[in-house]
Amino acid sequence: MAPQHTVLRAATTEDDSFVIEMARHACVIEDRPLPDFDDDEVLEMLPPDGVVPIIAADHSGTLVGAVWTYYGSPPLRCDAAGLPLPELCIAVAPGRRGVGIGGMLLDALFTDLATTHDTMCTNVHVRNPAKRLYERKGFRVVGQGNGPLGLALIKDLR
Repeated sequence: MAPQHTVLRAATTEDDSFVIEMARHACVIEDRPLPDFDDDEVLEMLPPDGVVPIIAADHSGTLVGAVWTYYGSPPLRCDAAGLPLPELCIAVAPGRRGVGIGGMLLDALFTDLATTHDTMCTNVHVRNPAKRLYERKGFRVVGQGNGPLGLALIKDLR
């Protein structure tokens, strides 16, 4: 499904279970089993109060991806004033990856987030194919991320 047939919209409460499912996918590399919906890592990645995920739906209304930010504990990275940077959470449904949906979601998030933040960050496993997408979209590796194979990436928004 080409991205031109994809519609982006703000999430509603009716999307809550899909957002949880996307957080489950965001927690793992594609070849690993998904964590349970109530796993601590999944729960930490859910959008905090005041953060509305951006949902991608195909031409038939099927939900195919989501993106939002959250604040990890401890924070992955902080700004110069010591405030935690918003962390990226993004997932595209299996079978819908690699056709531009993730890039569309990131572009929409960057536009929204740039009105309130200068910088954001993400953690990515060294083997995660999404690392290439993040780098194409302007993220740069700044050091060790979470876990022994995690990389911390920063994106300037302004």
